[in-house]
Amino acid sequence: MKVNHAVSSLLPGSFDNASILVAAVNETFSLRETVEQLKKACHPEDLAEILILLHPEKTTPGCRATAEALVSESDGSPPVRILYQTLPFAGGAYRSAFPAVAGSHCVMMSADLETPPEAVGRMIGKAKEIPGAVITASRWMAGGGFSGYSRVKIVCNAIFQKMISALFLTRLNDLTYAFRLFPSALMRAIDWKELRHPFFLETSVVPLRLGVPFVQIPANWKPRPEGESQNSFFANFRYFKTAFRVRFSRRSSLLLAE
Repeated sequence: MKVNHAVSSLLPGSFDNASILVAAVNETFSLRETVEQLKKACHPEDLAEILILLHPEKTTPGCRATAEALVSESDGSPPVRILYQTLPFAGGAYRSAFPAVAGSHCVMMSADLETPPEAVGRMIGKAKEIPGAVITASRWMAGGGFSGYSRVKIVCNAIFQKMISALFLTRLNDLTYAFRLFPSALMRAIDWKELRHPFFLETSVVPLRLGVPFVQIPANWKPRPEGESQNSFFANFRYFKTAFRVRFSRRSSLLLAE
């Protein structure tokens, strides 16, 4: 799909650094482990900042205390900051952060270790090669996979991925995994609609509709070691509504008015 001028102007010609957006609600030791692994996986000069996204009311005291400790312990290489979301729900956390990011690119991930921090270094490596692309993690490509996922969920996930891939005529095979690196200007220019978990699908299918190139890298998923997920499995069926809305929207309507 050809990228029009309005979209191509949002895609950078080089990678400067990335802002890492880490959403946290009830994580403590896994939040700390996420930040520490990020620092090991990435060169300091490649990270503009690590932003820990917290909910002003729903974040647990232990999670907030861990985030504050990580900020106080930071030596500024990279800086670790807390950003309180101003929009509700999981998608609202990231949407609140996009206007605030300092990096030329930004990474969406979580603090529960279901999005493995070691993959961020590989994402950045690809972004240096193709800075105008979305770098997305896939559990379904060679080198990736699932552990601790029930057989029923794996089958349902596989069927859903194939249906959405067919709808958007793409070879991408993991469109719902909320673990991606994006050009920051692109994320600020899109007219996002979703606030709950369907936002994670929206962040793949809207750039696809706009003709933005994608690069997949493998990632291994394993269940969170602490806390409870904020998303039920059957809530994933809401994703169909988002998929059809985006697929049949005018491309120009997907961007904010200038």
